[in-house]
Amino acid sequence: MEYIARTVPVVLLLIAMAVTAYQSQTRALQEEGSSAQDTAQTDTVSFAKDVLPIIQKECLPCHAAENFNRSELSLDSYELLMRGGRHGDAVLPGKADESPLVQKLRPDPPFGDRMPLDMRKKKGRKPGVKPLTEEEIELIATWIAQGARDN
Repeated sequence: MEYIARTVPVVLLLIAMAVTAYQSQTRALQEEGSSAQDTAQTDTVSFAKDVLPIIQKECLPCHAAENFNRSELSLDSYELLMRGGRHGDAVLPGKADESPLVQKLRPDPPFGDRMPLDMRKKKGRKPGVKPLTEEEIELIATWIAQGARDN
């Protein structure tokens, strides 16, 4: 009985030390993950390297300066994008969620159709246009949130 009385406190101390070490390690891993996430979110998004290639691939078939589109929004260059169209500014620097460009790329925009327009709905033109991926939309939104600079 005396052996058990001396052993139990030692075992409890070892368990407490293991739990403390585990909690410290878990906290360090969470902070490391949070730090990596913060770094990814604060990386500067470049208009020329990140945003423009998406626009060229997905938007210019309809929103090129030489093409007629009802919105009168041309996306050939930074200057034309920032000029906006018939409905006003497409980009509100620092305000991604309020920017019509982001609103129109996301599901259920507050006005008009989601872009790029699915022409299957428009009688036999360009079938199979797909929306931008969530990653592409978030990249554009991040660029706008970072101030929509010509970088």
